[in-house]
Amino acid sequence: MKLASTLALLGLSTALYASEVCAADFYVKAVTPGPVTGTPLAIVTLQSGETTQTTLLEESSSKKVKASVLLKTDKNTSVGDRAGKWVSAPGKTKDSGDTATGETTVTDGTGTSGGTTETSGIGTSSTGSSSTETSGTGGTTTETTTVAESPTGSTTGTESGTTSGTTTEGTSTTTTTTSPTTTTSPTTTTTTSPTTTTTVPTTPTSPTNTSGTVWASFDALMQSGKVVGGDRIFLMDGYHGPLAIRDQNFASPVVIAPVSGSVAHADSILISNSRNVYVQGLKVWARSTNAGNGALVRSYGDTSDIAFTDLDVRAVASSGNYAQWTQTDWTDNQRLGIFADGTRTTVARNRVTGIYHGIQALGTDALVEENIVDGFSGDGMRALGDNSIVRRNKVQNCFQINSNHADAFQSFSRGAGGTPGTGTVRNLTIEDNKFFEWTLSSTNPLRCKLQGIGMFDGMYDNVTIRNNVIAITAYHGISLAGPLNTLISNNTVIHAGGVAGTYPWIQISAHKNGTPPKNVMVANNMAMNLHVNVNATNNIAQSNNVIVTNASNEFTSVANQDFTLKSTSKAIDAGAPAFAPAKDVAGAQRPKGNAPDAGAYESF
Repeated sequence: MKLASTLALLGLSTALYASEVCAADFYVKAVTPGPVTGTPLAIVTLQSGETTQTTLLEESSSKKVKASVLLKTDKNTSVGDRAGKWVSAPGKTKDSGDTATGETTVTDGTGTSGGTTETSGIGTSSTGSSSTETSGTGGTTTETTTVAESPTGSTTGTESGTTSGTTTEGTSTTTTTTSPTTTTSPTTTTTTSPTTTTTVPTTPTSPTNTSGTVWASFDALMQSGKVVGGDRIFLMDGYHGPLAIRDQNFASPVVIAPVSGSVAHADSILISNSRNVYVQGLKVWARSTNAGNGALVRSYGDTSDIAFTDLDVRAVASSGNYAQWTQTDWTDNQRLGIFADGTRTTVARNRVTGIYHGIQALGTDALVEENIVDGFSGDGMRALGDNSIVRRNKVQNCFQINSNHADAFQSFSRGAGGTPGTGTVRNLTIEDNKFFEWTLSSTNPLRCKLQGIGMFDGMYDNVTIRNNVIAITAYHGISLAGPLNTLISNNTVIHAGGVAGTYPWIQISAHKNGTPPKNVMVANNMAMNLHVNVNATNNIAQSNNVIVTNASNEFTSVANQDFTLKSTSKAIDAGAPAFAPAKDVAGAQRPKGNAPDAGAYESF
């Protein structure tokens, strides 16, 4: 699948920041200075090979955490070289005009926050929800979002999928075999891997001294009109309240990040009618008991070239304790994590903890990469826009608090009116992800029955789903209703308890309006079952899949969620080379033996 756009914001060289000698560094005081405190988060690793992620984990009155991440070079040919260098502050800065000496200048030095107040609220009924955000900066602006959820159809006797529905903005419109079998590949399937080289922005470092211009608040700086493309905004230690970026169409990226070695907190982040804004390395959670249930990090459909990276997003400061939450706690903290709309949005290397819906990418050309969603009570991730990539993420620990059928990943189409199932999602890649229903050592009565990849409201055209590990207890492991020109290959879909049975399965079905799937190949997967009706007329085929009848014979340790293969596995060398990705979920080269192994891991 080739992206329709070059994803310009991701292709930027790190040299951009160092070369713009005229760019300014701005420093912003916290509304409430001092240490940012919150429950330390347990270590969660992506466990997906050559890429490493350091999460923002601990903060206390005596310890600061470096709010940045360094990525190694990714050698995956479908990714290209990734940014791996730290970015130093420019040697020369542009001041605000108050001084020519470079000495610290306090602009608008009232010590106040600039007067912006934002409140948000989300209803939590099973039929829909709404979000209202108001701003108190010289007038009131109300932005309303409605996200309706409706039941979806399912195979008779199976569990229903979940479909989210219309998004409206008030200010903008926006059969079963026990051994591998081989069949002939459909001759007209046209699924290819992404070829665009992309680079995720890395967090810049800043001087330890604030020798540039110091502002009393973020709002005062944004309202000053002094920030231009290429500038950087560094937030000092402490609580900065809600951050709102509106009507800022920068010609080149403006980075918002903590001062190096500092911990900066925002109650929420909202970006509207803006472009070229990178927000990196902040702590984001609600502090007020009246914070409502809205999105903590939000970009609207009238934005473009926005990046949210290296954020520590939680419903509340104590989200690290979500395993001990009661249903009342989950309901009280039923907030959305990252809700990213707009064109060419990047959501990368973030940690989202103790949340309702984790990460949602609604716009076109979205990249959702190397994120961790840990502890959620809605859906882990969604991607609804054309030309989007969801890769190397980890979603785990799902809680049931209402009638929602939780999906680790969900996508649905939207027509011109926004109605689910009335349009087509095109060019979507879902690869190298790990979706685990439960990783906690303790049991919990609120544990959900997680669905894996649920795509129940197509059509879906030119979709690639490969190298994903899905360990759940619901029926739908990977289910698509209405796929066209689609490849589903080398996924491991297993019952989280390792029990024998007929689910979770991989399923291909018609759209709910009766439109049949066409040009679909299901190959090289390991699953508990397949619901794929081979049809030569519509070019629906399956090849070299392995049905798991005894997980203990196949995998190193289901109990430890180690789904590498044992030497006894019938998946060894069972894959068809024509459909196997060049590398497995851990970055190992395929094949190691005479042929690729089936499933997500190349073990022998």
